[in-house]
Amino acid sequence: MFTIEQFWSLVRTLLQSVGAVMVARGWIDDGSAEIVVGLAMNVLTTVYSLYIRRKAGLVATAAALPEVAKIITTPEIAAKVDEPTTVVTRG
Repeated sequence: MFTIEQFWSLVRTLLQSVGAVMVARGWIDDGSAEIVVGLAMNVLTTVYSLYIRRKAGLVATAAALPEVAKIITTPEIAAKVDEPTTVVTRG
């Protein structure tokens, strides 16, 4: 589908488009649109960063790499990751 870079580029473009429409209709001025778009991108990327950096997110990201043949982890983390390369430790 999308790579993460493509996704954030799309989000940024959509936010800029919404800002341009708001300026064109006179709802906000040009400077305010820049602030709103910048703030929205900052908040969205921060929330995403916090989400992806949880333990299960890190394991899922690593397991999705083509260079990674197997990830060994605990049953709790493996249950949260839908990757066939994730293996549960014994004991």
